[in-house]
Amino acid sequence: MSLLAELKRRKVIRVAVVYAATAFVVLQAADIMLPRLAVPDWAMTLVVVFAVLGFPIALVLGWALEVTPDGVKVTRPRDAVPTDEPPPSLLGKRTVFAAALLVVLGVGIGAGWFLRPVSGPDATPAAAPVADRAVDLLALADKSIAVLPFADMSPDKDQEYFSDGLSEEILNLLAQIRDLKVIGRTSSFAFKGRNEDLRTIGSTLGVAYLLEGSVRKAGDDLRITAQLIEVEGGSHLWSQSYDRRLENVFAIQTEIAGSIAEALKTSLVGPGQAAPVAQPATSLPAYDLFLQARRLIHGRTRTELEAARKLLDDALALDPDYAPALAAAAQAVILLNDGLAGYGDIPLDEAAAIAQPLLDRALALDPNLAEAHAVQGLLFRMQRDFVRAEAALARALALNPSLPDALHWQMGLLGNAGRLREQLATRRRLAELDPLNVFNLAGLARNLLSSGELVEAEAVAVRVQRAFPNNPQGFEVQAEGLVNAGRLAEARVPAARALALAPEGAVAQRVNGWVFYALGDFDQVLSLPGAHDRGLALIALGRVEEAVATARERSAAAPGDHEAALALLFTLSQAGRHDEVLTLYRERWGDLEGLDASFGIRESGLQAPIAAAQHALGQHPALAETLAHWRERLAFLREQGFAGREFPITEARYLALAGERAAALAALTKAIDLGWRDPLLGRDPAFAELHDDPEFLAHVARMRELINIERAKLDMGPLP
Repeated sequence: MSLLAELKRRKVIRVAVVYAATAFVVLQAADIMLPRLAVPDWAMTLVVVFAVLGFPIALVLGWALEVTPDGVKVTRPRDAVPTDEPPPSLLGKRTVFAAALLVVLGVGIGAGWFLRPVSGPDATPAAAPVADRAVDLLALADKSIAVLPFADMSPDKDQEYFSDGLSEEILNLLAQIRDLKVIGRTSSFAFKGRNEDLRTIGSTLGVAYLLEGSVRKAGDDLRITAQLIEVEGGSHLWSQSYDRRLENVFAIQTEIAGSIAEALKTSLVGPGQAAPVAQPATSLPAYDLFLQARRLIHGRTRTELEAARKLLDDALALDPDYAPALAAAAQAVILLNDGLAGYGDIPLDEAAAIAQPLLDRALALDPNLAEAHAVQGLLFRMQRDFVRAEAALARALALNPSLPDALHWQMGLLGNAGRLREQLATRRRLAELDPLNVFNLAGLARNLLSSGELVEAEAVAVRVQRAFPNNPQGFEVQAEGLVNAGRLAEARVPAARALALAPEGAVAQRVNGWVFYALGDFDQVLSLPGAHDRGLALIALGRVEEAVATARERSAAAPGDHEAALALLFTLSQAGRHDEVLTLYRERWGDLEGLDASFGIRESGLQAPIAAAQHALGQHPALAETLAHWRERLAFLREQGFAGREFPITEARYLALAGERAAALAALTKAIDLGWRDPLLGRDPAFAELHDDPEFLAHVARMRELINIERAKLDMGPLP
C-alpha cells in the first residue's frame, strides 16, 4: 500500500490540518494579548518557535497512536483492522487527541514561561516598598514609571542642576496624570551616578517603565534626549531628541510628558482635569536661578536653605510673577524658622509675615499650583491652625497626588490629630510612591510600633539598615522597637550603632538615653546631652535640686521650645513639686486645649503630671475636668488603633488617678507584659495612692526582676 494511503488511514493528514488551524488561532491570540500584558517582544518569537517545533511531534503522535474506548494504544497495522469497522470522521478521536495534545503542550509551555516568578538581580532589601515581594510580569503590567535624573552632557559638566531640574519638572508633570503611578524624586534620584542594571532599578522601585535621558546645554542651545524603557524586556517604547533654543524648554517638558502618556496609552486628562502644562517663566535667567534654589531646598540644611533664599530673591527680582519661584521662596523662609520643625533662627511669626504674601501672590497667579497649596498647609500647621492646614494639603494632593512634601506634611498633621490609621495608610502609600525615602520608612516603623505591630516594625527597620547602612535612622527605629518589647540588652547594639553614625544627632542621643534609662544606667543617661530622661536620671541618683535647676535652665534658654518645657513639667512632677507643676502649666499652656494645641491629641500622657498635681493638692473639681478630658482622648486613641506599650501604661496612670484600682493594676500588668520597663515605677506620682499597695509593689518587684535579667545579659550587676 502506498505511503499516502497509509497516512490517510492513520489520519496524519487530518492531524496536520487541525494542527495548522489550531496553531493559527494560538498565534493570532498571542499577537493580540501579549503586548497588552507588557510581555517582551521576544515572547512572540518564542511562541512561533514552539508552534513550528510542535508540528513534527504532532505528526509522529498522529501516526503512532490512536484513542480507543480502552485508552490510548499504538495504532494497529492495516491487516489487523476489522473490515466492518467504520472509519473515523474528520475530527475523530485520534485527530482530536493530537490537537488536544498540541493545545496542552502550547499552553503548558506558555504558562510555564509567562507565570514563572521573575527574580531579577538581588535588590537591596530595603529598596522595595515595605514588604519583601518578587516583582513579576503581572505587577509590571501596571502603568508605573520612574524618572531617572537626566545626565549632564554639557561641555563643562556644569549644568547638573539644570539636568536635575528638567528631570524633576517632567516628573511633576507626569505625577498629575491620574492613571499613572510616578515614583517620587527621593527614590528616583537615589540611582544618580550609579551604573545599575535597568531591571534592578525597575524591580527596586516597583515600576514597569523608566524614563532616562541627557541634557546638553551650551549657552542658549539645548539638546535633550529622552527615552522610555520597558523594564522587563529592556525595549525602548519611545525615544526622541530635541535640538531647541533654551526658550523652548517649557514646551519640551510638556511634549515629553504627552509623548509618554501616548506611549503608555494613558489619558493625560482625568475627570474635570486639565492636561498638565509646564509653568513657563518670562525670564530664563530667573528660571535658571529657581532650579538652583530648588535643588538646595531639597538638602534641608540651614546653609543650603539660606543660599536658596538668596537665589530665589534674585530670581523674583528678574521675574516677580513666576509662581513656582514665589512658592519656593515662601517654603525656604518657613523652613528657616527657629522652632523644632525649622532649620534656622527666624522667629515663626516673622517667617510667616514674609511667607504669606509670597503664597498669596503665587496662588493668585496660579490657583492650581500644588506646591503653593502644600507650602500654605505647612505654614498653617506650624501656626497650629490644623483645620486650614488640612484643607490646604488636601487641595495640594488633589492637584498632584504624588507630591512628596504634601504627603509628608499631611502625615505630620494626622499624627498631631492622633489619626493613626490614616497616618499609617498615608505612610504606606508614600512607601509605594517613594520606596527609598528613608525618612518615611523610619516614620512607618514608628507608626507600626504605636499600632503594636512590633514584628513588622523591626522588619522595616532592618530593611532601612541594609539599604542605608550609613544612615542612623534604621538603627534608631530598631532600637526603639526593641526597647518597646523590653529587649533592652538587644537594643544596646543598634542604639550604639546609631550613635556611632551620628554622635551629635538628637534622635540617636535620645534613643540611647531611653535604653540606658530603662536599664537603670543613670550615669550613662547623663553622658548624653540630648537625652530626654536626664532629669529623671538625676532624681534617681538623688540629685533632685540639680535636676530641677537643669530643666529650668534648658527651658529658659529656649522659650519657644515646647519639648524643653515638657521636660521641666515632668521633672517637677517626679520631684514632687506639684504646685510648681500647675504654675508652669497655667503660664505656658493655659488649659487643656492649649496643651493639645502644642502637642496634638496623640500625646495623651501629658495630662499625667497635671492630674497628679491636682490630686496631690486636693483640687478635686479641676482633677475631675482633667480626667474627663483625658478619658475622651484615651477612647479616641483606642479607636484609632493605638496598641503599643505606651497606651496601656498611660491608661494605667489615668485609671490610678481616677481611683479605679483593679483596672489600673490590670492595665499595668498589660503594659509590663508588652515590654514597658521603668526602674522608677515605684515612685511614679500617678500611682501615689498605690505606693503601699501589696499588688502594686509586686508589680514593682517584677519590673525590677525583668530589668535585672536584661542587665545580666550585659554583665551588669542588679539594680541597687
